[in-house]
Amino acid sequence: MDRGLLRGATLVLPDRICHGGIIWQDGILKEIFEEGQQAFNETTVWDMEGDLLIPGLIDTHVHGAGGCDVMDGTPGSLQTLAEALLKEGTTSFLPTTMSCSPEQLKRVLQNVADFQRGHFWGAEILGLHLEGPFIAEKFRGAQATEQIWDRAKDGSAQFLANLLHEFPGLLKILTFAPERPDGQALTKVCLAHGVIPSAGHTAADLAQMELAVQWGVRHITHAFNAMPAIHHRNPGLLTKALLDNAITLEIIADGVHIHPAVLELVLRNKPPERVCLISDGTRAVGMPDGEYELGGQKTLVRQCKALLPDGTIAGSAYPLRQGLKMLVQKLQYPLPEAVRYATSNPAKLLGIDNRVGSLEINKEATFIRLSSDFEIKQVWLQGRLVF
Repeated sequence: MDRGLLRGATLVLPDRICHGGIIWQDGILKEIFEEGQQAFNETTVWDMEGDLLIPGLIDTHVHGAGGCDVMDGTPGSLQTLAEALLKEGTTSFLPTTMSCSPEQLKRVLQNVADFQRGHFWGAEILGLHLEGPFIAEKFRGAQATEQIWDRAKDGSAQFLANLLHEFPGLLKILTFAPERPDGQALTKVCLAHGVIPSAGHTAADLAQMELAVQWGVRHITHAFNAMPAIHHRNPGLLTKALLDNAITLEIIADGVHIHPAVLELVLRNKPPERVCLISDGTRAVGMPDGEYELGGQKTLVRQCKALLPDGTIAGSAYPLRQGLKMLVQKLQYPLPEAVRYATSNPAKLLGIDNRVGSLEINKEATFIRLSSDFEIKQVWLQGRLVF
């Protein structure tokens, strides 16, 4: 029986902060106590010395880290990625693809499916986020133009359906442009297989987004990036996303992709459960400045800002933890609220909040220890100290 106790922590619980500790058994939280309420008679006791203890971060949109990318398509690259994310406090994630040929995409999915069944260390792979190739060329961002599925080419919905049959349960989110001719068909396939259809890399206007919502689209990929801005005479899909409380927004809160004032605007206007922080991290996460590759294109990273040669932002060089720092240190958000955006909200989105996403009894003892400046000190997976 694996049993342990941790005390002296600043616990960030779903509704409050308290000073105390937790007890777990066989990887599951069994007790949460405030300081002075617990007799310390456990065989293993860890003293947190007042440091923050929060649930493990859940990243639903990340391409790479530690010099590796999911599009590398190798077990070794995925292993490095899972280890690099774990060291940054991300304990589970959706590896995210880029637009590519059908043949390469199948190889990448097969690699993730095989690795998910067999890997034994690192952040947990929860499934896969397919970003493209069914996107708008005008708002391709860092996606390669030649790899975008031709709007005039038939068969996209059937191709997606075939992927979902070949890799059952693997795909969790599809990012696509709903204004494309195949938008409704792609949405229908997603909903039939339990996949979240997400509008992103899109030129959709207000009317087109309203129609997509009628089909069942309730999610926006990295909101404000790779889509039209809000204009007072042309409100666009972002206005619909801010007004409709059923729509969830992905937000890259790294201080590069969105100005803090716009981030605050979103958080003030959306219900607390309808925002998920993501990293959109690339292979530059945890790496020094220099040249990297993303989706077959060269990127240049300087001071944690990743750009294509033409100046287009190309994903992030920051881990998901940077978003927490932005919310707490820059916007002065209370810790429980800030933490929720990167833990319980993505867990609820993926339907796994019964086991992860918050420090609560009968959930996994998966958490991270942070300094007051949000630096990683320890990472625990199911009651095991892994970093």
